[in-house]
Amino acid sequence: MTDPEDAAPEVSPKALAYLESQQTLTLATASSGGLPHAATLLYASDGLTLYVWTRPDSVTAQHIDQNPAVSFTVDQYTADWTQTKGIQGEGEARQILDAAQIEHAVQRFGVKFPEVAGTENSHIAFFRIAPTRVQFIDNTSAAPENARGLGSVFQRTEVFNVLRDLPPAEIAGLQARLQTVQVESGEVIVRQGGPADKFFIIVEGEVEVVRENGGSQQTVATLGPGQFFGEVAILRDIPRTATVRAVAPTTLLAMPREAFRSLVAQSLSTTQNLDDVIQRRLGELGGGPSHAGADA
Repeated sequence: MTDPEDAAPEVSPKALAYLESQQTLTLATASSGGLPHAATLLYASDGLTLYVWTRPDSVTAQHIDQNPAVSFTVDQYTADWTQTKGIQGEGEARQILDAAQIEHAVQRFGVKFPEVAGTENSHIAFFRIAPTRVQFIDNTSAAPENARGLGSVFQRTEVFNVLRDLPPAEIAGLQARLQTVQVESGEVIVRQGGPADKFFIIVEGEVEVVRENGGSQQTVATLGPGQFFGEVAILRDIPRTATVRAVAPTTLLAMPREAFRSLVAQSLSTTQNLDDVIQRRLGELGGGPSHAGADA
């Protein structure tokens, strides 16, 4: 199992430093019926992975149980708008049930809030937020005239997006069709020779891509947050050419085969952009145009 520190995506040091410096976030949740709710919570962070706690019977806890999709902001008001900083993000929140992972969350809270170290926590529930998209707002480099009065322009940079390698024009369409899948360490996600029925994007965790040949197995790639697999076999209508197995507890976003093919077919430009991504992927895995489907 990979250490939580190792699983954190590489992002702007300024954004990570800002997350470490703040104490509260506003978490927006929604029930399965779409009823919204926002709450301000203490948080601890591990890279871009966020941890919060609340009572098990709170509205926030109930909403997450019904609908894990969340959005969040971390900010602090300043009268000088040229000094405005903040984080805006979207992701998946899940209650932590594994004892070791709860211990890790408690340890992160102890580092950030030394006064709570060693206190009783059996009556509360811990939740882990795995971001799918994070933006960092930093107005410190903005022109003064752009950061004054109503309608001011705030400078923002996307520091993480699990869909970063896909065509920007299609991201909204992808997000609407993706489903959350969680697998445990050692679990096989797709098997070599099986049908190419889904496209996957890794939100949190780690997987290995294993190619089987003549009874032997060779690991051809290890993939982490923000990387994806399954697109080549779907687009080229062939069986899986490798097995993909989780090597840590992993959260993925999955899109059914027909939804993915329909999305790609919407425009020739999308197909071309995806083909460019595919060729890069084959190169990363040691294949090439003659090794179609090396992505599993």
